[in-house]
Amino acid sequence: MRLLIPFFFFLWATSLFASMPGAIIFSELMWMGSSASSADEWIELYNCGNRTVELGGWAITRLTSEGEQPMLELEEGHLEPGETFLIANYAADNPRSRLAISPDLVDTAVSLANARLQLRLYNRQGQLIDLADDGRGTPLAGDARLKRSMVRIAFDQDGSLPASWAIAQEASGWDAESSELGTPGLIPAYLEPVSPERPGTPVHSISWAELKNRP
Repeated sequence: MRLLIPFFFFLWATSLFASMPGAIIFSELMWMGSSASSADEWIELYNCGNRTVELGGWAITRLTSEGEQPMLELEEGHLEPGETFLIANYAADNPRSRLAISPDLVDTAVSLANARLQLRLYNRQGQLIDLADDGRGTPLAGDARLKRSMVRIAFDQDGSLPASWAIAQEASGWDAESSELGTPGLIPAYLEPVSPERPGTPVHSISWAELKNRP
């Protein structure tokens, strides 16, 4: 669903000063596609807060040669604490997809740049909640040759910082014959809870990669 969102024309200037990141973050990006297709791209969101978040009306933008542009709007959906929401360009049963699990949303508007990548996440009020990458040169993490995803390694710091991301080191959620690394839509069962004293933030400055890569 490609869209033109009227409020984007004024929210960009006002929402840049929002406190980031919020409870919902970009947790993993497959910006390079897969061995099946360069367009086999997906975005994973994660709820690191302690409340269920309704995603209807939330939107993701991307950086283009003409500046920030709307990419997609979430018409519905919700995200429980400690869970992910997977948005993919292809359904899992599409022959051009390597996903073994069904995305929460399939949208052909998903298009991630291999250079000057930057995504921004806005809530339904138009507030900037999180961003991914700095939009300069090669993406901050991920491996285009080996098809390894870009994984968030800190929940509570700016997603435009190089220290916020790392290259995936493990694989789950893929078709059996796949060589890709990443964990689309999957969270370890031992994911640590958030603190009730700090809603919307993790208990510690804990690494997403740490959680995903524990034995």
